[in-house]
Amino acid sequence: MILKGAQRGSGKALALHLLNEQDNDFVEVHLLEGFVSDDVLGAFKEVEAISKGTRCKQPFFSVSLSPPPDASVAIETFETAAQRIAEAHDLKNQPRALIFHEKDGRRHAHLVISRIDAATMTAKNLPHFKNWLQAISRDLFVEFGWRMPKGLLDPSQKNPTNVTLAEWQSAKRRGRNAIDQKALIAQCYAASDDRRSFAAALEERGYRLAQGDRRGHVVVAHDGEVIAVPRAVGRKAKEVRARLGEPEELPSVSEALALHRADVRAQFGRLGREARQGLTADQIRLDRRRAAMIARHRSERETLDNGQAARWADESQARRLKLKRGLAGLWQRISGQRAQVQERNEREAYEALQRDRIQRQAVIDSQLSERRDLEAERSRLRKEAIGLVQELKAERNELVGRLRAPKPVEATRRRKARQSVERDHGIDLEP
Repeated sequence: MILKGAQRGSGKALALHLLNEQDNDFVEVHLLEGFVSDDVLGAFKEVEAISKGTRCKQPFFSVSLSPPPDASVAIETFETAAQRIAEAHDLKNQPRALIFHEKDGRRHAHLVISRIDAATMTAKNLPHFKNWLQAISRDLFVEFGWRMPKGLLDPSQKNPTNVTLAEWQSAKRRGRNAIDQKALIAQCYAASDDRRSFAAALEERGYRLAQGDRRGHVVVAHDGEVIAVPRAVGRKAKEVRARLGEPEELPSVSEALALHRADVRAQFGRLGREARQGLTADQIRLDRRRAAMIARHRSERETLDNGQAARWADESQARRLKLKRGLAGLWQRISGQRAQVQERNEREAYEALQRDRIQRQAVIDSQLSERRDLEAERSRLRKEAIGLVQELKAERNELVGRLRAPKPVEATRRRKARQSVERDHGIDLEP
């Protein structure tokens, strides 16, 4: 059971937070002890009123008690933990409240203890309370056989976010064969009459016509590859120039890459919007299921509470009728039967209380299990959303990175290498 504590002020804000049913599936005030008031808001106002006679600005010690998500934890376990927290630092006789919350398929509790000692009008000092809360937490994990988090064993191993993302892998990108690219460019070239129609045919397929480093015609692919038009279409540079004209009016390779980058960003922007719309629709569907489930669970819980209350009243009345009145009652006392009846009534009342607690815990566990299934689906949806967004970003960044213009030094090195091949082998590699 993870225990997190803090010294708090502002009793009204704390009470409203603990009683907030809008952000919690269920809120249950289990214990309100040592106060004159019988409601949480009034009780916390009492503490603040008493603290006015001291210099204490934070009269509350608030601790959250969070058991493992999948564990079935009885009320007695929470009570045990609360008692150990109070005893650990001289807070045993202080007024306290224990409030249960159920949210996102998990059940946890909040313990609030007054630090103000009304007898001495001083505030209880809580040195190193985080350390002893951690010690109590470790003891509880060992005692109840729960799997202890690594962060509790060694703080240096603690995950600060406490979140694990599902492993995901970018979709395999289909490689594009250079021969296929040349065939596509050749088809566009064969289907066009001039530079304008050739450039339009290329752009429809994700390519751009540009001016190469040596004033030749090149095609810049959407993945950043630069392909010489004469080499792709199997024509001499003069023939290509005769059909397409001089390349000076064409954008440079850097400009073509910049246009591709803009296209890539726009395309992934559209993909992102489509993904968000689909995920939003799924989220709305799950939220509706969750709201209906919570409403049904609250109705079941209310029916159970009302039924238990009615049964308790009937059983209490039956136990009271066993204690006779008048002469029969006098004889019951004289004969010693009344003490036996009272003892039996107390035993039956305790057994009835335990029965009701077990029955209520069974309903709580069943409902939590049902809500955990839904929360698992919601968690999966969130992880898929994170994975999809990360995947889109990664692929976008990789494509944009490949579409960066080459550095001048790299371009010069490639040009010199090409000139060396041309000189040694007597061939024209000019793009």
